[in-house]
Amino acid sequence: MLEYWIALARGPLLRLALLAMALGLLRLVLIQLWEISWAFHRAGDQVVPWGVAIRRNLEWLLPWRYLQRRERRVYNFISFIFHVGVIAVPVCLAGHVSIWRQELGLSWWTLPEALADWLSILTIAAALGLLIGRASHVSSRRLSRLHDWLLPILCVIPFITGLWVAHPSYSPFPVQGVYLVHLLSAEFLLVLVPFSKLRHMVLFWVSQTSTELGWRFPSGSGERVRLSLGKESEGV
Repeated sequence: MLEYWIALARGPLLRLALLAMALGLLRLVLIQLWEISWAFHRAGDQVVPWGVAIRRNLEWLLPWRYLQRRERRVYNFISFIFHVGVIAVPVCLAGHVSIWRQELGLSWWTLPEALADWLSILTIAAALGLLIGRASHVSSRRLSRLHDWLLPILCVIPFITGLWVAHPSYSPFPVQGVYLVHLLSAEFLLVLVPFSKLRHMVLFWVSQTSTELGWRFPSGSGERVRLSLGKESEGV
């Protein structure tokens, strides 16, 4: 029976989860592009700052922007490690690439097994660190909602079960059952991506670029602000 459910999860359910994620993300991209176009065509300054947009995307990708912030520097670095693990391990783990190759005919570079194990452990530790950091910081704790607490936990379930599948001697449960939980929990996250904060890991380039292209004042805005404030003779 478990073999049937594993085959179902590795095949049709995986394709369905990937399709749901792709369509959900495509919808978000199209909405964002339409909003960027609308804002850009209303802007007075229509010079496209491509250099700034590229720099903003690189700053999001690379860790120096986390390390430069004095406030909560450790928390920000832990967040960076978590993001790296959540993206790199599912995409580049050799076992996962093997599934992509068998089911979808796609293949690419894979992580060495030892590196993937350590990165998985670091991701689990980083998720725990994020929860501790959120709980110990008064402002973060007050602003947090239920999904802010649940999402890191949901993310580490595939990592914990994945380590047990890769090293069954360490698993406290039968490996086939663990493997099924691993597949289903990972596919649940794929479906969840477009509807949760996980989407920013995929669509960061859209949000960063839209900030530079869309956030521009329409022609005459400065004069209208001056009139509203009664400061016609002053700059805004």
